[in-house]
Amino acid sequence: MAKEVMNPNLSTFLVLLQYDIGILVRSWIIRFWFSVTFVAGIVAIVVSSYYADDTSFLLSWALLLYAALGGFVVLVISTSAISVEFPFLGDTLISRGIAPTPYVLAKLFARAIVIFIMFNAIVAPTAFIMQTNAINNDMTVFGITVALLYWSFMLMVLVFLGITFSVVFSNTLVGVVVLAVVWYGGMGGLIFIYAPSWDHFGVLGNLPLVLQGKALFSEIWTILGAGIVGLIALPFAAVKVFNGRDL
Repeated sequence: MAKEVMNPNLSTFLVLLQYDIGILVRSWIIRFWFSVTFVAGIVAIVVSSYYADDTSFLLSWALLLYAALGGFVVLVISTSAISVEFPFLGDTLISRGIAPTPYVLAKLFARAIVIFIMFNAIVAPTAFIMQTNAINNDMTVFGITVALLYWSFMLMVLVFLGITFSVVFSNTLVGVVVLAVVWYGGMGGLIFIYAPSWDHFGVLGNLPLVLQGKALFSEIWTILGAGIVGLIALPFAAVKVFNGRDL
């Protein structure tokens, strides 16, 4: 029987995926942020064990801060993924026979995989330990799972947006600034829409209810559905724009 030969595009994609994941694992930015979130997770567990605040309130603020501070780290490493390589990208793709599509897809999925693992490796254990050890726990397993899915989808969409912006803008700084305006403007818009008040409880919106397992299924599927649409549409957009560029 003839030996099956792997599709060259798939083979190229897997090689580039492994290579880019290796770059990210060795990145000092990734290691620094992972260390920061590890320490923050320990602090959150200690605080929930000694203070009477509801765990849904404490974890909601932790997730909001992760979206604000960690979101900047995510948008920087995703927006710079391709744009920093533009000066020599054309010659590299031609000389090594690399097709543009597997190159872009490898960048997309490498960054998404690393961010997904980095987020859940710290936040998921922190949330469930808080649920077990906190003085005043009001979270449920279902609520924590849904909240982690929310944030995972949100960060994945940010990664895919960053890669798309990296294709559109040759200047990395411009891409970072534009995406930062979009990202933080979107966060501000959501807070403005869902915040029942402007105190430290109100700005969290419905997130504490999600962690408590009390969110409406219509709200859950609306947000998850929007995330799924973004994750499907953005790779097509990034590949189309990249293939249309003159490298």
